Amino acid sequence: MGRSTANLLGVLALLGWCMNVGVTRHVASGHVFGLPGLSYAVAGIALIFFDCFRGKSLPWKCDAAPKFWTIGGGAFVLFCVLFVFALSWSDDATVVLSLGLVNYCWPVLILLFMPFFTNCHVRPLFGIVLCLIGICCAMLWGMSMEKMLRGMSENWPAFLIMAAAAVAWALYSNLAGRWAGNSSGTGWFELVSGLILLVVWFFEGGPLGFTANMVAPFLLHALAVNATCYLLWDYGIRYGDLSLMGTLANFLPLGSILFGAWYLGGEPTPGLWLGGILVSLGAIVSRRGGPNKKDAA
Repeated sequence: MGRSTANLLGVLALLGWCMNVGVTRHVASGHVFGLPGLSYAVAGIALIFFDCFRGKSLPWKCDAAPKFWTIGGGAFVLFCVLFVFALSWSDDATVVLSLGLVNYCWPVLILLFMPFFTNCHVRPLFGIVLCLIGICCAMLWGMSMEKMLRGMSENWPAFLIMAAAAVAWALYSNLAGRWAGNSSGTGWFELVSGLILLVVWFFEGGPLGFTANMVAPFLLHALAVNATCYLLWDYGIRYGDLSLMGTLANFLPLGSILFGAWYLGGEPTPGLWLGGILVSLGAIVSRRGGPNKKDAA
C-alpha cells in the first residue's frame, strides 16, 4: 500500500469519526442501550471476520502482551460503555455537542499520561488549561446564572461520565502503544462492549429501539463509524504519515460540532464554536510540546 493511499484512508477515518457523537446520540436516544449495544456487537463481529483473512483473529495467536488484552482491553471497553452512557443522558443538542468536546480532550490526556508509560517527558499543562476553558465556554456561554445552575444540576453526571471516558481512551492509547505489538484487538473489544450494553438493556427491560426509522442510523453507526473507521485508521497509522494523522485529529472537535449540529438539528452557539476552537488549540499546543525523537530515546 502506498503512503499517499494510506494517508487518504486515515483522513477518511477522521472524517467518519466526526459523525461519532451525533450518530451515537441518535442510536442511544431515550436512554435505550440495546441498539448501541447491538451496533457495537455487529461492528466487532465484522472486524473479527475481517481479521480472519489476515490471520489475526485469535488473541492467543497474536504477539500482544497478555496485559494488552486484559488491562488495555478493559480501558477500551470502559470507554465505549461510558461514551454511550454519557451521550444518552440529555435530549438537549447543545449539551450533547458540549459532551463531545469533553470527549475530544483525549489527545491532551494521552500526552499527560505518557510519562507514566514511557521515558518521554511532556508538559501539556497549557493545553489542558485551554481545553478546560473551551469546555466552560461551550457550556456556559450566554447563560444566566439561574440557567447555568439548572443545567449543571441536571447534566453534571453526564460530563463526569464523559470525562472518565476520555481518560479511559487516553489510557488505552498509551497501553496499546506499549503492549499491542503488531496486534489489533478492536474487533474483540467492540464485541465485548456491545455485549455489556446488551446486558444493561436486558436488565432494564426497555425496548430495543430498533424501528424502521433506526435502520439507517444503526447501519451508519455499526458499519461506518465503528467498523470501517477503525479499519481505515488502522491502515492509516500503520502505512501512512502518523504525524499528519495526529495533526488532523486535533480538528475533530470542530468537525464533530459541524456534523452534530446538522444531524441533531441543534444550533451551535458562539460559545460552542469558541469551545471547539480552544479544545483543538489545546490539543495542538500539547502536541507541539510533546516528545521529539531525542526525548523518546
